[in-house]
Amino acid sequence: MADGGYVPVEEDDEDGDITHHGAERISVEDRLPLFIRSGVIFDQEHDGVAVDQGDASADPLHGHHPKQELHGWASMWLAYQSIGAIYGDIGTSPLYVFSAVFASPPSSPDLLGALSLIIWALILIATIKYVGIVLCANNHGEGGSFALLSLIRRHVKLDWRDSMVEDDDEKIYAAKRLKSFNRSARNALKRSPMAKGLVTILAVLGVCMVMSDGVITPAQSILGAVQGIKIAAPGMPTNIVVALACLLIVLLFAIQPFGVSRLSNFFAPIVMVWLIFNMAFGVYNLVLFDHNVIRAFSPSFAIDYIIRHKFDGWRSLGGVLLAFTGVEALFADLGAFSVKQVFSAIRVSWLCFALPCLLVTYCGQAAFISWHPDAIVNPLFKAVPPGMYWPTLILSILASIVASQAMLTGTFQLISQAIRMAYLPRMRRVHTSKRVASQIYIPLANWLMMAGAIAVTAVFKTVSVGNFTRVLECMLIRATQTTRIGHVYGVCVVGVSFITTWLVALVAIIIWNLHIVVILPVFVFIGFFDFFFLAAALAKIPAGGWFTAIMAAILTSTLLLWSYGEGCQFNAERDESASRSTLFTGHGHQLWLREGKAEYSVKSIRGIGVFLIEPHSRSPPVFDHFIKKFEATHEISVLLQIKPVLKYSVPVKDRFTLTSTNITGLYRVILRYGYGDTPSWDSFEEMLTEELGLLRPRGEPDSQDYAAADDVNTGSIALTAPDQFASQKPITYIIGRDKLYVKKGSGFVRRIILSVFIYLKGHEKTKLSRLRVPVDRLVEVGFSKAI
Repeated sequence: MADGGYVPVEEDDEDGDITHHGAERISVEDRLPLFIRSGVIFDQEHDGVAVDQGDASADPLHGHHPKQELHGWASMWLAYQSIGAIYGDIGTSPLYVFSAVFASPPSSPDLLGALSLIIWALILIATIKYVGIVLCANNHGEGGSFALLSLIRRHVKLDWRDSMVEDDDEKIYAAKRLKSFNRSARNALKRSPMAKGLVTILAVLGVCMVMSDGVITPAQSILGAVQGIKIAAPGMPTNIVVALACLLIVLLFAIQPFGVSRLSNFFAPIVMVWLIFNMAFGVYNLVLFDHNVIRAFSPSFAIDYIIRHKFDGWRSLGGVLLAFTGVEALFADLGAFSVKQVFSAIRVSWLCFALPCLLVTYCGQAAFISWHPDAIVNPLFKAVPPGMYWPTLILSILASIVASQAMLTGTFQLISQAIRMAYLPRMRRVHTSKRVASQIYIPLANWLMMAGAIAVTAVFKTVSVGNFTRVLECMLIRATQTTRIGHVYGVCVVGVSFITTWLVALVAIIIWNLHIVVILPVFVFIGFFDFFFLAAALAKIPAGGWFTAIMAAILTSTLLLWSYGEGCQFNAERDESASRSTLFTGHGHQLWLREGKAEYSVKSIRGIGVFLIEPHSRSPPVFDHFIKKFEATHEISVLLQIKPVLKYSVPVKDRFTLTSTNITGLYRVILRYGYGDTPSWDSFEEMLTEELGLLRPRGEPDSQDYAAADDVNTGSIALTAPDQFASQKPITYIIGRDKLYVKKGSGFVRRIILSVFIYLKGHEKTKLSRLRVPVDRLVEVGFSKAI
């Protein structure tokens, strides 16, 4: 059902996606021994533990939202909601496809040829490729290029991320018998740094093109709908149309905090009514005008069109490809509906509802244009039956907003994946559904995309971009067609489609282990069409596609440069792994620290010290550095690991887990919170002191001050008298922060890149910020590190 009546809950840091399975997935690190997970390992020669900088809480970065299972009406309702988010974009393509294909009224053979191209583009690309094949390549319910990259890197180590832990998937996969060709392909990829780099760059580029879509789709769809007003009011100034479109764009982005679940309750019926309206209009035009256009279902008309027009026919594919805009959103949006039942629902709803509606719509438009060639300028609105213009206009504006929502939902999903995979810095994310944890909203990305969409709308509707070299000269020339933005839009769509084809082919070879006899004809056939569509789209670069190319290049560079900085930091920490300090207990429970051959006694500091362990940051344990710097530790030291759980709320009894070590006064605490919980330092301290108070002191089995034997944590040890005294003292929180600096001798470009990375990295929030600890209770320990 709908998630009504609650305020979205914000989440400042990592969403914990990689630590849960079902309600809570046990991660790779949680399967490791206790002290390896915390950066502390057993000292085999002493009754103590060793602190190893190199073993600090490795993160495989193969995170995913686990595929949730909903049943009954909940599953049906989610499938219904997905209609609005998934089909909104491709459902509004009839607004501008024919006007993007033809610049002047077409002849009857040309019209049939273009219609045939549109029909078969929907059948081959949208239906067979995406709905039939690509949806199978989801990563535990998530879609998009990063989902494909995550699938591949769980079986082939591509970069520094995959050297952080030994992934269990690769062990299982190594025992799997591969076919000869598939094994050779996987081994070739493993051995070739260039091939691994190419796979990574392609995936990042695909993600960035979808992000660019998040900027361009609102401009293309909303502007295409709003300009329908000019049919009823031809004299309306273009500036008024642009201003109205910009106002609707602001409205679209302003409602994003409500979340995809709430919005989809409203958007789904709009998309359904829109598609039904268009199909009804299509039937009306087929009956009233020219039903012979259905001959275009024969691919011979498409082939004849390309042969007759040669180069111009090939260039017109840049307009035809707009018919399947939105298929990239169909795949990218899966993360927002990562429920097993949704995949079959998508296939059924596409084949039985969306596809027939679109095919009839395009046939109806072609039937109308065959009798009214001048309608090519704005075929959808001119083809509506008498008396239906204003209802259609209003519905088209609403549908265009829904189309934009489809891309925004996909963009939020991809940005979240990029953050988890260390391609972007942490940024504030907001969970918007109690039931579906993967539905998120990212405020910073939202407002940046809004600014970009408004800029695209204003510039490309007041600039003639027929020739790239004349852009600056024509700033004041007015335009009335969405074709110009269509040139921008098409590069994104077909670029993502092309990249997806080859990434899925790689998945089919090294993961699905399909025979080359199956893979080769299917993907060569699909790749052939992708190549021609891509070439046609690239030909539009001088006519507006340059904007997409520049935007995608900037975003791709940003993600790759951030990844480069994270890799440099990881390599610097790995180089330190040879430095091992050993903490052990001597006679009389005295703590000692060994570095190399030297041994130092560890002094005791009165009170309780809480050391934050960041399991996914790959930072050396702050506890280790604190002891090495000060040769001292608190009477009670707590290694705190905060684990956000991918569920709305964690029961109070499950939030706090305290276990002891065989080092006197050293404990480990795991603090779990759902994204709907409100953690605070005082509640944490209350739970901590309560758990410490439950520990029975040695020699006082009948003490009334402690819990009964049945309530004792069997994994705990007794508190000594000083520990009891320490537990009454204020608690000090010690956090670690890397003080990064660029290595001497670095080149100018490397220094600039890493300087920007270091600046942004220094402004990331730690998980401890969620507890809102008072500043006077914090101690920050800096780790100087050259990268």
